[in-house]
Amino acid sequence: MKYFLSGLIAAGLMLATTTAFAADARNVTVVNETGYAIKFLGFNAPDDGLDEWDNELDKVLQNQASTYVEFDDDDEGCVWNIRVDWQNYDESVLWKNVNLCKFTALRLRYDPGTKTTSFVAE
Repeated sequence: MKYFLSGLIAAGLMLATTTAFAADARNVTVVNETGYAIKFLGFNAPDDGLDEWDNELDKVLQNQASTYVEFDDDDEGCVWNIRVDWQNYDESVLWKNVNLCKFTALRLRYDPGTKTTSFVAE
């Protein structure tokens, strides 16, 4: 019985450790709190240049909606550029050199008084 309990505890610790490391530190939830719909959300590495982007959205990200962005093993590094394009406007927002390993969520915000888009990292 003593060995059985020790085995259960060891298995539980292994499972907990495996689960903790399963999520990539760069994975991030993006929450749209801008008041506007977003048609494009892209991440690229600073060395990729500003012309290479993939849209992480399957559909338009409405105001107050969120999406979870997962990185894969081919992606390297914590620092990324982030681009947002609005659905009804021909404008983009670009943040350069954002360290995604420091947080798990980005809350996108727009201030109509200053006409600036920002994010709050959590």
